[in-house]
Amino acid sequence: MKVIVYSDYICPFCYIGYHRITHLKEKYNLDVEWEGFELHPETPKEGFKMESISFPRDYLEMVMANVKRLADEDGLTLKFTKTLPNSQISLYVSEFARTKGKFDEFHKLVFEAYWIEGKDIGDLSLLIELAESVGLNKEGLIAYIKSDEPVNRLRKNMFELGRRGINGVPTFLIGNQFVIGVQPYEVFENVINNELSK
Repeated sequence: MKVIVYSDYICPFCYIGYHRITHLKEKYNLDVEWEGFELHPETPKEGFKMESISFPRDYLEMVMANVKRLADEDGLTLKFTKTLPNSQISLYVSEFARTKGKFDEFHKLVFEAYWIEGKDIGDLSLLIELAESVGLNKEGLIAYIKSDEPVNRLRKNMFELGRRGINGVPTFLIGNQFVIGVQPYEVFENVINNELSK
């Protein structure tokens, strides 16, 4: 069964969702396709210092507690950086990886570089290093990210979700049913089983 996941590398819920859907992919033999969704297109190229983001402290503490609880359920320890990187370039490079049949390997490396190693995934030199480690060509990569192709793909994804009134990630399209946000395994499994029974 086809599952489309809309996701951004800088979103902790997306990383947790990545783990959950990867587990379910093996269990249910799912055909999972990942689509980029730029959560914060307003982020400058150099990123945002986390202390400059003006969310109410109570709200941030609630979000962080929720992230920790969900990560703990999956045995994950996330490393939060002091700077929120601009994720656009990482999403573009992942599209290049897709064109070369290396998406899954690259996708995993970017998530791990950010959430486990605390690296700046807005840094093109890091992304080139990760891309080369899975056999991608630097010159081809640079030419691709300067083209209209990755821009158009990201815009299409934003439009697809926007016309359905969805403006956040992770969003999972499981068969014909949308699941928004990281859900307990049993919620995902109920949707999968319902879709498989149709």
